[in-house]
Amino acid sequence: MRILFTFLLSTILPVKIFCQHGGFDSSQKILFNAKIFTADFLHPYAEAVAIKGNKIVAVGNLDKVKKSLPATVALIDMHGACILPGFIDSHNHAVEGGEGLMRANVDDSVLTIPNLAAYADEVKQNGFGMIGNFLVIDGINIETWRNIDELHKVFSNGSYTNQPVLLRGSDGHTGWANASLMKMAGINRAFIQSLPASTKKYFNVDANEEPNGFFADSGFAKVKAVLPKTHADDNIAAAKALTYNNALGITAWLDPAAGNIKDSIYYYLNGYKYLAQHNKLTAHVSAVVVADADVLPQPQINKLKKLQATYNSYHNIEIIGFKIFADGVIEYPTQTAALSKPYINSGSYGALMYKPANFARFAIAADKQNLLVHVHAIGDRAVTETLNGFDAVRKTNGYSNLPHTITHVQVMKFEDITRFSKLRVLASLQLLWALGDPTTIDIVKPYVDAELYKYQYPARSLLQAGTIICGASDWNVSTANPFEAIYEAETRRGRLGVLDSTQCMPRIAMLYAYTINAAKALMREKMIGSIVPGKYADMILLDRDVLTVSPESMKNTQVLWTMFEGKLVYLHP
Repeated sequence: MRILFTFLLSTILPVKIFCQHGGFDSSQKILFNAKIFTADFLHPYAEAVAIKGNKIVAVGNLDKVKKSLPATVALIDMHGACILPGFIDSHNHAVEGGEGLMRANVDDSVLTIPNLAAYADEVKQNGFGMIGNFLVIDGINIETWRNIDELHKVFSNGSYTNQPVLLRGSDGHTGWANASLMKMAGINRAFIQSLPASTKKYFNVDANEEPNGFFADSGFAKVKAVLPKTHADDNIAAAKALTYNNALGITAWLDPAAGNIKDSIYYYLNGYKYLAQHNKLTAHVSAVVVADADVLPQPQINKLKKLQATYNSYHNIEIIGFKIFADGVIEYPTQTAALSKPYINSGSYGALMYKPANFARFAIAADKQNLLVHVHAIGDRAVTETLNGFDAVRKTNGYSNLPHTITHVQVMKFEDITRFSKLRVLASLQLLWALGDPTTIDIVKPYVDAELYKYQYPARSLLQAGTIICGASDWNVSTANPFEAIYEAETRRGRLGVLDSTQCMPRIAMLYAYTINAAKALMREKMIGSIVPGKYADMILLDRDVLTVSPESMKNTQVLWTMFEGKLVYLHP
């Protein structure tokens, strides 16, 4: 009977008492008898926190905290439950993810081709997967690209003979078109042969030089040209993104591609603006927009300044700089990540997407005008050249407080590990991917030089070298759930075993990564990221003590409520 009572206390009481306590409606309240991880390096633990309006006014033991507010303040007993700062995601395509929730999407699930075909039939019939006459399915796990012959057998024959089908990879860099769509788009042998080598690499061909439907990165342009011109309602998508992220305890993020300077397309920024105008933006959003390092920087900087003047006046929206792509992705058959040693199967070195001197010029100009540069770099050469560019920034402009950031960092040279800390460059890492499964072994290891493969997602080495590690998901490439990412960072365990146990991260380091460290990547560490006086009252209540439970238990943690600026914005159902 005692065991049953303990179980009920740990599962039912938090939801019914902690979520429905009338004191949460009060503008002044004290939460006490809690296990609070503050993410304050000097004082990481506390048992009580006082909140006035949208700010934290005191943290510590109950006697100390009670002195900060009137005696009539609402006192809320947390019964020993675990409270953390609101999570912060340093690389979250939120509005794009919200759009993904509105379309046919298999959410990176590993499906057999027959299972994918069954899903395709379903979304074709109910219309969820249709864009005009095109069947489009998002979120395809990149393991699927190993089965292109099977894809053609299913999706280029029978009822799909004259039906254009587009499958988009969950990585955001890859896709596949069936025979009908290739014919419509003009992707054929003659087209492939007409391309320069620098562009040809974005399309896959068979032994007869015939395209097999797979394409990557800039190859999307050929398919996009024939797709119907439709666009999701980004106001709705932004709202769905908030609901999704708040339910995972995420109260702030960096949107790494909230617009594109070249195209002057800012749908996602408008989605955030709509929510802010209607007082529904329950997250702190820092944003960067995609730019081209090979193009003169000043005209792009001028455009960004105009965007800042338009959007930064809205509460909780702040455009802070640029996103630059240094390369693509490493997995077979894409292989567009820029490497210092060639891919074993093709002899290609991948695609460095800027000229190094141009990137240095761009980064120096942006830094000089207080604009952050956030760089996608997966291959070791991309990481090296990006660090070289930031080295030029520091030598030219000195060491500013701008937290320039490299995101992804799948493989890198050993000698570059210490450079992050030396150059004060942050590492925004998606460690949900750092596990032993086909995406890191079967479609990478046979094709990459062994010396490069050895340093795949080298998180622990970067941490030990003094790098500031920031938690990141890259949602909607994969789930934004921080607990699943922390589990993989800690264990690196997947279907095929453990991916280099020497790189396993301490859990406490990952909790800092998803709180105060990520706040630095958003340039908001003075206002969010830790439970300390003067900061916004962003915090989450959990159904277990994540500081003490096993990795397997921690992975399944549920958020019972999410507080944003002193108000509950999510309650566990």
